[in-house]
Amino acid sequence: MKKMLLKLFVSASIISSSIVFAAPIKSIEILGLNSISRGTVLSYLPVETGDDFNNQVSGQIIRDLYKTNFFKDIEVSQQDNILKINLQENPHIKYVDVLNYSDKVIDEERLNQILKNMDLSQGKIFNKRQLDKLIDQLEATYVSKGYYGIKITKKVETDAQNRVGIELDVQEGEVARISSMKISGGNIHDEDDLLDLFEIGEPDFFIMNYFTEKDHYSKVALDAGIEAIKSLYINSGYLDFKVINIETKLSTNKENIDIDIQISEGAEYKLGVISFTGDLLNQSIEELKALLTINTNDVFERKKVIESIQAITDIFADQGYAFAKVDPITKENTESHVIDLEINVALNKKVYINRITIVGNTRTQDEVIRREIGINEGGLYSNTELDESIKKIKRLGYFSDVKMEVSKLTGFEDKINLHFSVEETKTGTFSIGLSHSNSSGASFNMGVKENNFLGTGNTLNAAFSNSEAVQEMSFYFSDPYFTEDGHSISYGIFTKSLDGTELDVASYKIDENGFSLGYGIPITEQTRIGADLRVSSRDITCGTTMLSTYEPTQCSSNDKTEIKTNLNWSNNTLDNFNYPTEGSKNNLSFDLTLPIADFQYYKLDASHKSYYPMGNDLTLKINGSLGLAQGYGDKELPFFKRYYGGGSSSVRGFDFNSLGATYDGTIAKGGELSLLAGTSVISPMKFINDSENMRMSAFIDAGSVEEKASNLSVDEIRMSTGVAFSWLTPVGPLGIYAAKPLIKKAADQTKTIEFTLGTSF
Repeated sequence: MKKMLLKLFVSASIISSSIVFAAPIKSIEILGLNSISRGTVLSYLPVETGDDFNNQVSGQIIRDLYKTNFFKDIEVSQQDNILKINLQENPHIKYVDVLNYSDKVIDEERLNQILKNMDLSQGKIFNKRQLDKLIDQLEATYVSKGYYGIKITKKVETDAQNRVGIELDVQEGEVARISSMKISGGNIHDEDDLLDLFEIGEPDFFIMNYFTEKDHYSKVALDAGIEAIKSLYINSGYLDFKVINIETKLSTNKENIDIDIQISEGAEYKLGVISFTGDLLNQSIEELKALLTINTNDVFERKKVIESIQAITDIFADQGYAFAKVDPITKENTESHVIDLEINVALNKKVYINRITIVGNTRTQDEVIRREIGINEGGLYSNTELDESIKKIKRLGYFSDVKMEVSKLTGFEDKINLHFSVEETKTGTFSIGLSHSNSSGASFNMGVKENNFLGTGNTLNAAFSNSEAVQEMSFYFSDPYFTEDGHSISYGIFTKSLDGTELDVASYKIDENGFSLGYGIPITEQTRIGADLRVSSRDITCGTTMLSTYEPTQCSSNDKTEIKTNLNWSNNTLDNFNYPTEGSKNNLSFDLTLPIADFQYYKLDASHKSYYPMGNDLTLKINGSLGLAQGYGDKELPFFKRYYGGGSSSVRGFDFNSLGATYDGTIAKGGELSLLAGTSVISPMKFINDSENMRMSAFIDAGSVEEKASNLSVDEIRMSTGVAFSWLTPVGPLGIYAAKPLIKKAADQTKTIEFTLGTSF
């Protein structure tokens, strides 16, 4: 009882003293401000003029102002009912310099973002704790990349204006190198195959390792490799797979590291009973099972299960059920190692397209994009149709990026809006130049090619060339949507004069004038057929050698007119116009000159390109072409219509038009048959900033040109290998390649390095 009375007495004393010493604030005086305004300080104060001041209020003021991190010293007092707050500001940051850091660990853009996020950029209030936190974060980043000897020295200087200059000197040391790397406990997969899943490991052959830096330790790369191993086993049916231990031993000098990974594979699981529940609509269980890429008693591969679920989802999404939910429900038997799979389908409502909006097309008209979208406003949703629409827009070649977003219409569960976002790219080229070569002399060239003329999707191609050997003018126009059904029309005129007396070849002169008309019809979303008519007239004058020795029959004829029909078929499933990574492109073309004119011959040309993603952003390209040309009736194939080989669009590493038979051992004669093939591995150039429009590749080319189609000979095959670089510049694709012939003859004309403008991979 006495203790309770004592506590009450003390509390009452404290309260009474507070009341006694409390005094109203008549004014507030703030001292010591330099860069912070008085209004800013007042906004943080818990009191204002007229409020009572006491010790509790004083403590609250100090606490609130310290929380702002604006001040390093705060004094509060009251004199003659005037609240006095004496402040000493924290300094502001004048600059932050981080010296000697490596772009391999942290690039400038990321470093600047970190400084900004931690309020350590110019003009911010200096906070010592934030600076220490920055140093800790940088050191942790370096350690994660294998730089265990990292040391960061800080230097902080304050000038007379209370501004702080911060300098961090980064002493990286040497990156730890992997001396040994082992994986134990595995029987299903070979250890070497598992180690290949890591970007890091024991050093390669020393020349290759210089470029790959494979033995440079990185915890990030180690963790990525561990995840790759887990995915490999789990996707192979080993659902109980575990990484038991990862042991890393760092040498005393912190320059070498040994890695030992211990794994437990567990048992292999197989797929048991497959069942379907929910709303299956008109789809039978047999039809749905046919979509599965995995069946009962197969190894339970998670990747195939995911692919199967997606295929089933697409079936219902293509019927308008945009938000259909297909859930795989698994029941695991750990004794028999069998997993039963139940696939439950919840459809929700059918969904219709409310609005389609397009943004980002600063040049291209909306209609050019909309006609590639296979669904109209008010139409039923289809996932497959929209995926194909995005591919079609990309194939136009007008945009560097195409994205689509789906948003629900507020208040309507059965309506959505489609939002297409595109980024325009260069679709035209303008070229002008002067050149000189030993073969053709001085040359002036000028050309305009626009694949998206005035944003209409039409193609305009005009060219002019004037040299001692060749004078040429041409105009070509194409409208790919001449009708609403996607029929196309094209037309052009041309004139060309070639004087062989100015070339290091047999002497002849050809003057040609003519026009062309074409019409195309779509068969499917990816396939078109077309027909063209080309009418021209040529005046051919042969020199003495051509007339008497090389081509006496053709040179002595009076052939002038040519009426040529062309039938063509094309199929394109590429996912991108400029740099595809998946899909194929096929073309088949047949030319036939009509016998009502002078020239009589036919040409059959077929080409194929296919692209396959290989992982790690690598793409495999396989291409090939076949050309066959012959005369018919009593006419020969015109010598100027023969096939030639060698150069950037043929077998690289050999001089332009140098392959095949010759007239006298040096002058190319051309042939009736052309066979070309090649394969490339294409990679983006990630080590260069802003390299989205750049690619590099390693390639192998092979091909031959046969004088007579009936005389196909392995002896005429040429082959080369090399590396190439492609850059989509504002004036068109720029290509550079370096090639070395693998199969050649002593008399072949080779070219190691060549630059091209207007071609890409």
